[in-house]
Amino acid sequence: MGPAKERVAATIDAILDEYAATHAGQLPTVREVWEKLLDDHDATVSYGTVHRYMSSHPLKNPDTLTSHTDLTAGNYLAATQQTFHAAAFKQYRALLTAVRREPARHGLDGTFTTTTAFVLGLDAGSNWNMLAGFQEWLVVRRGTGHDLTWPILVRHLAPGGWVHPLTQQADTAAVTALHRLLGDFFDARAQPDGLGRIFRDYQSWLTTQAWYQFETAEPDQIG
Repeated sequence: MGPAKERVAATIDAILDEYAATHAGQLPTVREVWEKLLDDHDATVSYGTVHRYMSSHPLKNPDTLTSHTDLTAGNYLAATQQTFHAAAFKQYRALLTAVRREPARHGLDGTFTTTTAFVLGLDAGSNWNMLAGFQEWLVVRRGTGHDLTWPILVRHLAPGGWVHPLTQQADTAAVTALHRLLGDFFDARAQPDGLGRIFRDYQSWLTTQAWYQFETAEPDQIG
């Protein structure tokens, strides 16, 4: 790392982390970072130096958050896997780890409600790619609940099970469970063909359900 990059590297990292925390996990452009260095930090650094630093840092490079591949229309699994790169996953995981450790620093009170809202915001910021397959993965893990949303499934899977309304103890357990389940889910997604396997496991689970077999039966097979 050259002297200029070494001088501003920590500041750039801080700018990126702050921006991601306030923009649902998205990263700023190189120009936005460069202008912020000049305007807010009085840094004397060239645009090229900032560009080289961000380009050489796979977890900080905004270009890794998008893909320009030509995919067959309707190929949802392939599109999701192509557009949501491993580097982006690492960035989101790092941000969620920071939120778990210091929720107040990210404007959260540490409750299940605000943590869930933050995760939903991250998912929206990723064009709904971050949590693709999460609800299905939770259903297979629990063995039931295909008609429930993932926040409800997380609460069912928390130590102590479903508690309503949430007590302080149950709320804390639900937050802990959410972070743990997200970590396990991201590990599953990171495996070769991880997302495809998640949906295939869900489809296999569906076919074992009597209600599903009834709903998908041909009219002449019923009665």
